[in-house]
Amino acid sequence: MSPLIQSLDGLVRFTRGLSRLATRVIGLALLAVVIFIGVEILLRKLAGHSLSGVHEYSGYVLAVLSAWGISHTLLERAHIRIDVVHGRLTPLSQHALNIVSLLALNLVAWTIALNAYPVLAKSLANGSTANTPLATPLWIPQLLWAAGYCWFAFTTSVIGLRVLAALCQRDAPTLDALIGMDNGELAEAPLTKESR
Repeated sequence: MSPLIQSLDGLVRFTRGLSRLATRVIGLALLAVVIFIGVEILLRKLAGHSLSGVHEYSGYVLAVLSAWGISHTLLERAHIRIDVVHGRLTPLSQHALNIVSLLALNLVAWTIALNAYPVLAKSLANGSTANTPLATPLWIPQLLWAAGYCWFAFTTSVIGLRVLAALCQRDAPTLDALIGMDNGELAEAPLTKESR
C-alpha cells in the first residue's frame, strides 16, 4: 500500500472521527434545546412566565446542526439518493455517476463555504447583534455555522481525493464503500486491510 493511500485513509478516518464527535456534541445541544423548550412551555402554561432566548438559541442550534451534521451524513452515506436509474446501470456506470455526484457536491460545498465567510466578516465588522432582547453577537453562531460548512467542504475534498485514488487503482470495493448507494456494513471498508 502506497504512502499516499495510507495518508488519504488516515484523513478519511480523521474526518469521520471529528464529524462523529461534532454530531454528538450538536446532538446534545439539540437535546438541551428540546428540554428548555419543554420547560419554557410548562412555565408559560403553569406560571405565566417564559424563558427568554429559548427560541432564538434553538434557531442557532438548528443552523449549526445542519452545517456540521451534513459531513457526518456524507461519510455515513446517509443522504437521500434516488436510485431508480442508478440500480439499472452497469457497475462502471454506477461508479462514474457516483464520482460525478461527489465532485458536484464538492463544488457546492466549497461554494457555500466561500460564501459563508462574507456573512461572518460583515457581522464582525459591523458588530451586529440579534434583534432580540438578548442582543446576541451574531458572529458567535455565524462562526460555528461557517466552520461547519468549511468542514463540509474539507470533508468532500478528502473523500474526493480518496475516491480518485481508488479510481486510479481500479479499487471497486473502496469506491462502493465511500460513495456507493448501499449504506450497510461497507462504510468502514476502505480503512481496513480486508478491502485491499
